[in-house]
Amino acid sequence: MPFQQTCAKIIRRYLDIRGELETDALFVNMNNEQISTRALQEKMQAYGLAANISGVRVSPHTFRHTIAKFYILNGGDPFTLQRILGHATLDMVEYYVELFSSDIKQQH
Repeated sequence: MPFQQTCAKIIRRYLDIRGELETDALFVNMNNEQISTRALQEKMQAYGLAANISGVRVSPHTFRHTIAKFYILNGGDPFTLQRILGHATLDMVEYYVELFSSDIKQQH
């Protein structure tokens, strides 16, 4: 799966600061235990409220959706997006392209 170098550098820096742990989990809580999906969702919602973001759900899924949108709007091809998102078929990617088609037309 493609992985951007900037993201890799930031994760390496995070892991250097975090240090070695007995868990394979990337993100951990203060007790060095794996963060649950629900805890991550709640943290993101809290950050959204603190940033006064309104009119859109602040969640991991929304981040993923936004990444797909900007990838397509910046000229990314659907086949690469399919690989980035990890979809087995192009069905969902076609949905994204269709969903953003008015944005693409406006940009063009």
